[in-house]
Amino acid sequence: MSIIPHIAKEYLRLTKLNLIIIIFLYKFCFLLSFNMYAQDTILKKDKLNDLYNSIVSIHSIIPNEAKTSKSLGTVRQGSGVVIDDKNILTIGYIVLEANKITIGLLNGKKIPGRLIAYDFESGFGLVSPIVPTKLKSLKLGDSSNIKMDDPIFILPSPTMGVGSLAKMVSRRPFAGWWEYYIEKPIYTLPNNPAWAGAPLVNSQGEILGIGSLFIRDTVSPKIISPGNMFVPINLLKPIMKDLVRYGRRTSNINPYIGLSSDDNNGKIVVTKVSKDGPSYKVGIKPDDVITRVNGRLVNNLESFYKTVWSSGNNGVMIKVDIKRNGKKMNFNIRSINRMDYYLKSNSY
Repeated sequence: MSIIPHIAKEYLRLTKLNLIIIIFLYKFCFLLSFNMYAQDTILKKDKLNDLYNSIVSIHSIIPNEAKTSKSLGTVRQGSGVVIDDKNILTIGYIVLEANKITIGLLNGKKIPGRLIAYDFESGFGLVSPIVPTKLKSLKLGDSSNIKMDDPIFILPSPTMGVGSLAKMVSRRPFAGWWEYYIEKPIYTLPNNPAWAGAPLVNSQGEILGIGSLFIRDTVSPKIISPGNMFVPINLLKPIMKDLVRYGRRTSNINPYIGLSSDDNNGKIVVTKVSKDGPSYKVGIKPDDVITRVNGRLVNNLESFYKTVWSSGNNGVMIKVDIKRNGKKMNFNIRSINRMDYYLKSNSY
């Protein structure tokens, strides 16, 4: 019997073990260096304390009947950061459709909050404490000016997790299965497990982004590099007034058709159809393969979304060609405003 397969198997086992050890040491060194680097060089201890006084925990309860209760759960938590005397910025899925919000302060005090705004296009959410807090706000930085070697810091609420030193490793586009796309999110290494809603700040304590996701391939789609994705703070600035005044953006609203999809080897496969949404009403089903939008060939989520959104404002009719069990079909879908689908007009 040849021993070559056994040698190859053992080689792969050792290689995998070495990789695990390297990743562990990499993360350990990064986390160990955070306090040393942040407190002794760039962010002094008193500066860190000031920053943490502006960072809160957010705990949300979502009713069972909410549209996102199954996909995102009925109990959600993360961090948020104070950006003015009334508003706390977080990642929106923590508070979307919430009927109870609790804000946790650094001193351990918990106060009730309410949902002020949600923006589907960026993913940002705003909440406000019901009682005055007199918390100091952090300044919005400029996310377009981050350089690869700039020291940046992920700062979740201490009740959510430990702050960490990070490094930006890429700014490539991101397309999510839930009809979500942003052009230049901030990808960072190493992973901070408490990323949700945590502010990404520079050495001046300015907010550069808000933690959105854990990503397996932050460096490149072909390189396993677990880390985090942050929504750039510059996406907030043009819509901030609308969010505060109306609870939503009032312009540049992408038409919504109510599909969850995945791109697989050049094919866009429907994974879920939102009940009573635009695609549901015309008969699109899971496992349908989307081939064209308004006559244009689409083969990944990015091209799919860009073609749909370039069709016009919400309410525009969108023609979608599909294949179902090898049979070609087409549908005319009347798009809608996603906010109207998810939230009642008096939600906040």
